[in-house]
Amino acid sequence: MNKHPVKSSRIISIGYDAGVRELEIQFKDGQLWRYRNVPEKTFHTFLTVVSKGRFYDGVIRNKFAALRLR
Repeated sequence: MNKHPVKSSRIISIGYDAGVRELEIQFKDGQLWRYRNVPEKTFHTFLTVVSKGRFYDGVIRNKFAALRLR
């Protein structure tokens, strides 16, 4: 999974594995989450939006099956 560093007050990096449609988000507080069945378009939009935190809260959080890795 390629991880992309991002500019955000809450998020360090965003990664995506298109083969299994999994999104991984590393937060500044140390938490690492993996989200399943995320469309690739959602990942690309996430990378381009100005407010990563707002996008996460409105589009990702509680919308996809999630697994906390750390």
